[in-house]
Formats: sequence, C-alpha cells, structure tokens
Amino acid sequence: MPICAIRLASMKDVSDDLEVFLEEKKDAAELTISSSLAWGTMLHNSKVWSQFKSLTKLDLNNNGLTALPSALEALAPSLEILFLSENMFESVPKVIGKLNNLRMLSLRGNRLTELTAKDLPQTSLVWLILTNNDISKIHSNVGKLKSLRKLMLSHNKITNIPVEMEGCQDLELVRLANNDISVPLPSEFLTLPKLAWISLGGNPISKNQLINEKEISKSCVSFDESKILGKGASGTVFLGKYKGKDVAVKMFKQQSMGSDGNPEDEAAINALVDHPLAVSALGVFLSDEAGSKSHEGMVMPLLEGAEALGKAPSFSTVTRDAGPTDSAQEMSREQVLSVVWNVASALEHVHRTANVVNGDVYLHNILQCGEGVAKISDWGASFVYDGQDPKMRRSFEAIEVLAFGRLVQDLFEWHLGTALPDATEPSDFLLGRSRGTSLTAGPFYDLMSSVLQPQQDKRPSFGELMAVLSSIPEFGAAKQLAGH
Repeated sequence: MPICAIRLASMKDVSDDLEVFLEEKKDAAELTISSSLAWGTMLHNSKVWSQFKSLTKLDLNNNGLTALPSALEALAPSLEILFLSENMFESVPKVIGKLNNLRMLSLRGNRLTELTAKDLPQTSLVWLILTNNDISKIHSNVGKLKSLRKLMLSHNKITNIPVEMEGCQDLELVRLANNDISVPLPSEFLTLPKLAWISLGGNPISKNQLINEKEISKSCVSFDESKILGKGASGTVFLGKYKGKDVAVKMFKQQSMGSDGNPEDEAAINALVDHPLAVSALGVFLSDEAGSKSHEGMVMPLLEGAEALGKAPSFSTVTRDAGPTDSAQEMSREQVLSVVWNVASALEHVHRTANVVNGDVYLHNILQCGEGVAKISDWGASFVYDGQDPKMRRSFEAIEVLAFGRLVQDLFEWHLGTALPDATEPSDFLLGRSRGTSLTAGPFYDLMSSVLQPQQDKRPSFGELMAVLSSIPEFGAAKQLAGH
C-alpha cells in the first residue's frame, strides 16, 4: 500500500514540487500533509483531489487549520479515515458531511463547542474522536449517527447526556472522562444494547475515595530515567527500587489529556484495587513540590516476562481487539478457561468491594504472568460509581459484564475455533468472518447466552456469573491454579 507525506518548507517548494509530487503519488492509499503552506495551491483545487482515486487515509493534523475547502468532496468515493487533530476548527467543516464513505474522524484538540450530527456522515461514521475540545453541549440530533460504535469525548465541558443518544444503537465504547457531568446519566443511554466500555473519571458524578493506605513517600522510591520499561498517554514507566526490590515506577505526565482520563484518577483507582489477579499499585506518591496535593507517580510490581494476550483494536476492528499477540498465538482450552476464571474473579471483586468499573476490559490489558496466571491490568479508564444507587450499580456492572463477554468471545474464537451464542450481533459481523463452530449446549452455553445479549436487566452480575463458573467442573483446575 503506497504511503506518502508532503512536508513543505516554503512556497517555492509548493509551486516547484507539487505537480511532480501529485503525478508520482496519485495512486497513494495514505497521505500526510504537514505544512499549511500547501493549502493555497493545493487544497482548493478539486482537480488535484480527484487524482487520488485510491486514497483511504488523509492526515492533516497540526496544521493550524480553521476550515476545509469544498474541493475535498472529490475524495468521497474512497476516503475512510480523516485526521484533523490539533488544529483550530470551531465547528465541523461542512464538506465532511459529504464524505459518505468516511468511517473514522479525529478532531482531537480543536476548539469545537458542540457535538452535532449536522455535518457528519451519518450513515458511514463508526469512530469519532473529539477529545480535548470545548464541547459543552451534545445536540439532540446525535441519535442520527446510527452506525457510531466508538465515541471519544474526554476532556471537554459536557454537563449532561441527552436522551436522544438512545438512537446510537450500535455504540459500544464511549469515553466521557474529565467533563462536568453532575446529573445522572439517562437510562436510555446507559442501557444501549451494545455498550460495553465506558469511562467517567474526573466528573462530579464519579468521586474517588481519598488515597490513604497505599500512599507512600516519594523518598522511599528510586528509579533510573535511562531504563524505560514503557510509555503511554498518561506517563512513562521506569525500572526502579522500592523496599529493596525491583519495581516498575510510573511517573505521570502532568496535565495529560489522554482519551481514558486523568492521571490523578488513575492513581486513586490503583489505591482502591487490591486483588491477587489484578495488577495495581503497591503505592502512590505525591509530588515533592511544596504544598502539592497531586500525585506524581506510583509504584507497580515488576512483572518480568509478562505478555499481553491481545493486540489493541485497529482501524478495521474499531472496538474489538485485533487478534492475539505473537506470544499468545496458541492457547490450550485449559489456558483459555483459566483466563476466563481469573478475569471474572478480579472484576467480581472490584465491583463488589470498591464499586469500580475498569472501563477497558480487553485482552490487550490482560497480562500472562506465569503458567496459567493471567492478570487484569490498566486502570486508566476506571471510575467509581455510587454503590448505594441500585439502578446505577446494576447498569454499570451490566455494561462491564458485556465487555467481559466480548473478551471471552475473542478467546474462544481465536484459540478454540468456537462461536459463543451472541444475540447482540448478526452472524456475519466484522467483515463476515466466521466465529467458528457453535459452542456445545450446557451450563456455560447458557451463561454466555445471558451475557452476550442486548437486554441489560437479563445479564448476570459478576457474583452470579462466578457462582455459575464455580459450579462447572471444567473450571475446577482454573480455580485451583488461581488459588481461590
């Protein structure tokens, strides 16, 4: 697939090189333009854009743009992915609504004040990123986005969710962290039939408990900045020492605007989570700046050799993991059942004891830490709900039960060639791929039928789910291996 980029430093570059460049790259499938100097010559000319017959992805990030020309409509037959992040748009450009094959749109880090479906491709759009704008209102016409599956709205100024979101019947994942939501979310939204992943940290309706027993002094922790174990949207993980042992030390990126939520909320959740099958902080520490009350980092167990079981979603899979990692290409039935047991056990515990939604239950966040020992990790999208409100508790747990069902679905499809009963999706979902032979009838079939179905009130709680798994002899070895 040809991929190319325009990086022009001067107007001379534009006039001298553009015609030659376009002739050479007109068959490109992906194109990045990283200089706004090209706009006057190129972007307002429909003849220029009509040459790109095969262009499926266009990246115009970070160009200081405030508008898009109508000439871009020439890309409508082929364009599927459009990046317009870190520009200066105050509204969605009208031409976008004419790109009737557009599946994914990012307007992250702009100046939008409203989410409206008016200038969006309502029938084709499945993934919309509006993180870090100034959005305070979601228009009632949002329900017209019938195909929308993934909606990223963290770090805005949203105060409430309209009941008209009920129209987004395909919505599976929504990020609403760090907004101003203080009123209950409408049941029409919370009970969407496919909603499986949600984040709400940093809103008034999600109030984390004060960190206490896991709070430690920064002076007790040391780390080597030259030994980086990993990097993410919320911070960097270093090799360090705590109480004489090697550990992983995560230093938060201050004022991070990641899609999942805030570092401070991640620290608070990690202080609440305490389960042997969940990877959480050994301790969290404050910044050493005088008077600071914000947490600068946390100490995590060093899991040498730990490998994720899945690859994060891709442009084609959108909300579903893209497949097993190289290290998890082959898993036996016993290993699969062990992962199912361990994840269910950890989720039952955090919902029952801490009213915590993980918000990101995926195999790419499940770490294989040893023979048969899988642990749930990454609490960056997590939040605490009001456990005293039975309706809220029921809805949030039922949403996460469906996410758990998706994880089990992937495990059985990838490794056992087995299709779980699923009333939420047509049989040809995800580009017509087969999920394998049908699961054999029995207690586990009945359990997964109750999990993978659109009516939230008929899904089991994690406690009920664990009770069924405990009664199935095949899960006995998994329970023994997990140690409880």
